Amino acid sequence: MLPARRYAELDAALRERGGELRVSPDAYRGAHELPGWYEAFAELTPATGWLPTAPGRTPDPARLAELAEALPSRSGIVKDYVKSRKHEWAEACHLPDLADRAAVQRVVGRFVELQGDDLTGGVVLRAFEDFTVAADTATEVRVWWRDGEPRLVTAHPDSPYGAVVTPDLDAVGAAVRALGCPFVTTDLALRADGVWRVVEVGDGQVSDLHREVDPASFADLLTVT
Repeated sequence: MLPARRYAELDAALRERGGELRVSPDAYRGAHELPGWYEAFAELTPATGWLPTAPGRTPDPARLAELAEALPSRSGIVKDYVKSRKHEWAEACHLPDLADRAAVQRVVGRFVELQGDDLTGGVVLRAFEDFTVAADTATEVRVWWRDGEPRLVTAHPDSPYGAVVTPDLDAVGAAVRALGCPFVTTDLALRADGVWRVVEVGDGQVSDLHREVDPASFADLLTVT
């Protein structure tokens, strides 16, 4: 994933040579980093707050506790503006009790430590929501949007199953169009109560494909108007 700063440098270098990126640096940052897309999707995604911080620096305990207390749930997760460490779930991702200040500080501190220089933007806390797991169908899907229209629906790249159920995308489409970025992915997960929720938004240029996706379908997404 190209950091937004480096993407802007690429854009500037191409413009000096008479070229132009299809996705502007502002649009790239808007879809790639959570603070850029959260407002448009606030009703469709878990409640979220964030604190800007440099790599290697855990936010002040009092400010972190205030951020945790503002979430409307008992538990949460920590990530940065782009990535979580969900594969280190207990150690550096899950916050089982947001009221436990010491535990929140410990998990967030470990997250910051493991992210190292790759920490992007700051620390993000999100309300935990319970998502379902199905036996043979992907319950997290990735929707590829081009110019505000859903062009391809696939299983999330981490799903062991390629089969998907396409959610109702009307509300998500309105949010994508409000965001105004030309090439976007939205990851939707099925909550335990049967509601599809947006769990991540990304720029399509740096989003992975599920291994079972037909390459020709993806080529059509990029080339067919």
